[in-house]
Amino acid sequence: MLSEKDNALKEIEDDLSVGTKRRSIDRYFMFLVKLRTGISNEFLSVLFGISDSTVSRDFNLVTDDKLKLQDVFPTKDEVIRYMPPPFRMHCKNVRIIVDCTEFEIQKPASPMEQQMTFSRYKNANTLKGMIGITPNGATSFISELYSGSISDKELFIRSKLMDRLERNDVVMADKGFLISKELEEIGCKLYQPIFLQDKIQFNFSEMVSNCQLSNKRVTVERAISRVKMYNYFEGPLSYNSLHNANKVFFYYMHVMQFSQTLETS
Repeated sequence: MLSEKDNALKEIEDDLSVGTKRRSIDRYFMFLVKLRTGISNEFLSVLFGISDSTVSRDFNLVTDDKLKLQDVFPTKDEVIRYMPPPFRMHCKNVRIIVDCTEFEIQKPASPMEQQMTFSRYKNANTLKGMIGITPNGATSFISELYSGSISDKELFIRSKLMDRLERNDVVMADKGFLISKELEEIGCKLYQPIFLQDKIQFNFSEMVSNCQLSNKRVTVERAISRVKMYNYFEGPLSYNSLHNANKVFFYYMHVMQFSQTLETS
């Protein structure tokens, strides 16, 4: 008897084969080639011996929502079960480590869209997304993409990640996530580096705390750095590609998990 996941995979294979003699595995391979290299549809059409329109259609079919086979957000018990020893010692309640990443896009023609997508951090027009990593390095949350002008705090709130958290969960994040009040309201806690503010220097305990948090947060930074291995989002993303950017970003972050294992500190 087929499991729910097997049925979903069968449905995907059937959908990818509709109206064509091309095998679904060929379509998916082409999708991965484009994801890895970022080459144009015109070049792919020559490489695979198909038309430009077929390349575009196949790419859109592979990024169909049905490929979201299962919820990637693990239960608290699963996070604890696979938590590395360093986290168990110092940050045993950490449920997720979050950070944001941005991708440059083609400059919009509309002045309003230019303003909405302009990122001061990148000094360019961008799309911005947030990813979450479990303490053992598995991708556990992938947000939608938003205009580059959005703040880390606003993106965190709009991502609805807080709807998934449970009481006493700890979120680890960088200093740009000013979300401690929002997390406290739902019984959760924020771990992030201590700010100097009006101080001249940190005291010893603050230095130790910052060092420990930095060592733990490097896991999510390594995960985001893997994006550079794939060239689909390298350079300005064309306006014509924005319609399925959210879907591609979702699979993009999952493909990362099949590369070298992340080291946890």
